[in-house]
Amino acid sequence: MKIKISVYQLFSLMVMLPYATASLYFLTPELKQNVWIGILVYILPSIALQCIYLYLFKKYPKDTIVSYMPKILGKFIGTILSVVYILYFAYIAARDLRDFVELLLTDVIAYMPPYVIYICIMSIVTYGIYKGFENVARMAGVIIIVFALSLVIESTFLMITPHAIDFKNLLPIAEDGLIDIIKKGWPLITFPYGETITFTMLYPYVNQPEKVKSAAYLSIIVEGIILSLVNVMFIVSLGAQYAALSIFPHIVAMRLIRFGGFINRFDILLVILMIYAAFFKISVLTYVSVLGTAQIFKLKDTKTLVVPFCVVIGIASALIARNYPEHIKLGLDFTVKYIHIPVQIVIPLVVLLVYNIKVLFQKKLGNYN
Repeated sequence: MKIKISVYQLFSLMVMLPYATASLYFLTPELKQNVWIGILVYILPSIALQCIYLYLFKKYPKDTIVSYMPKILGKFIGTILSVVYILYFAYIAARDLRDFVELLLTDVIAYMPPYVIYICIMSIVTYGIYKGFENVARMAGVIIIVFALSLVIESTFLMITPHAIDFKNLLPIAEDGLIDIIKKGWPLITFPYGETITFTMLYPYVNQPEKVKSAAYLSIIVEGIILSLVNVMFIVSLGAQYAALSIFPHIVAMRLIRFGGFINRFDILLVILMIYAAFFKISVLTYVSVLGTAQIFKLKDTKTLVVPFCVVIGIASALIARNYPEHIKLGLDFTVKYIHIPVQIVIPLVVLLVYNIKVLFQKKLGNYN
């Protein structure tokens, strides 16, 4: 259970984890052609949210969110909330697995039995975690460079494809004002930015803890800029209305690339990259849920939990919704309002408040050093 990851690996994982799924979709379609502005605007509130996570990490530098909950809230309530976070990470892993299975069924291997895809993905995730999370982190440090290069190549070929883009699709810009963008774009703080709460499970294992704060803030800024550019690409190539109606607008945009009579089908390249992204995101979420369980039960080795967790997550992913539209509706409505907001925002705020109240009382009683 004693792992060590570098600051760069932490940064790479923090960028890859939200990007893996957020780059597939047209985020907050209510914003229409202004979605890219909303993504940039919500960088600041997301950094503020990250301040809460980092403040608690600073006070408990050797603890994860699962292990410091009982220390702050008491053993009974704290343990219950620790279990909530374990279930949350596993639930998000199941949701993300369903996203990628549906991507493959929709655009690549439509006639493949879904259970075969579930088994293949989770077998790779199981093997990766079982062999050591450090290996997953090291691979992320390499793959993030590949993703950055692929995004540059995608954008370049899309721009030089005749009649593929129209920058007029970005107009009008902020026609109803910035306040309207803030009101309609509030889900962005939960997805993609709020998913960084996952790394409260990994901060204690960074080999240079004094640099965790810088890596976390930088990852949010980089993530926001990249996703903003991705959504600009959707708008100028597909138009905001069509991008909002598309199941996977990133795939559709890549199919527009035609250059030199032989360069096309960039969507296949994108799908291959997304499979790598799926591996990293599901691996991270599965591992932290395994790690949290090991901490609650004080297990020295997480390997005994890897296979059972991967099996349960795979089954849960298949049963999470009857079809893909129901899966998306559940994710954009119920999950955001009743799961993301309490887990990512409300509970950390309450824990922060309780911690400071306890410190204040201890100071008054003269028991706080």
